[in-house]
Amino acid sequence: MHDANAPIREPEIYEIRIQGHLQDKWSERFFGLDLTREDDGSTTLSGPLPDQTALHSILQRISNLNLRLISVSEIQQDPENK
Repeated sequence: MHDANAPIREPEIYEIRIQGHLQDKWSERFFGLDLTREDDGSTTLSGPLPDQTALHSILQRISNLNLRLISVSEIQQDPENK
């Protein structure tokens, strides 16, 4: 049950790096995260996710697609930019 007095949580910003270059069309499979193809041959998925369930869903999808996960980082938001 939702507590009406609980603070509303802002989406967390994540940066997920995987080995290999993904095409832009894959963005919709990853909750619309931005895809950046890096010079080292990896792809960075970045952007806000509503909750940990969404993060785990993306990580499971990466595993199911047999993609190699390099790193997962939560990006700290600047409180003045909220």
